[in-house]
Amino acid sequence: MSDTTRWPYLPSDRPFAVMTVDDRWCALSMPLDWAPLVVGALGDLCGPVYAEPGLNRAYWLLPSGAGADWPDLSGASVEWHRTGAEVLVPGPDGCGGSMAWHRYPLDDSPVFTEPAALRLALETLLGPLETAGALGPVAICHFCDHPSRDVKLIAWGEQMSGPGWSRYACRPCMRRGLRDIRADP
Repeated sequence: MSDTTRWPYLPSDRPFAVMTVDDRWCALSMPLDWAPLVVGALGDLCGPVYAEPGLNRAYWLLPSGAGADWPDLSGASVEWHRTGAEVLVPGPDGCGGSMAWHRYPLDDSPVFTEPAALRLALETLLGPLETAGALGPVAICHFCDHPSRDVKLIAWGEQMSGPGWSRYACRPCMRRGLRDIRADP
């Protein structure tokens, strides 16, 4: 059973649930393939993060009011989920093969990601947030794992639900003629 006082976003005794964001927490979502880079940039400052593969999104859980002074990042595929929003969240034990915790909310880990640290991690990926929304989304190169806005779509696949998957290559990898395109997402 989860402690909803300490972890207000965790559904209790269920593999997943639609949780309504309240005045104790909020969430920030971004493309799922960004998650390893952002988690890596945050290191020990990273709080709970989970994947929602059906929507191809990763969610960071933050204290209420986080990022209120950030610029609009919807043009860069970053979305805030604030008070009143409904978010599908895995339970304390995860949700089998679909929704999974990248960083599990443990007793000895932060309950939330520190918003200032998350901003710095996002700026590592997107550049200054003040211009990131206008410049558009970043894709991760399938070959070198480098984030770039200068990419070419090299493969895509459909899913029964959700947006499907895409693979991109950055300009340097395309120049090198890399063609090893794995078909699995």
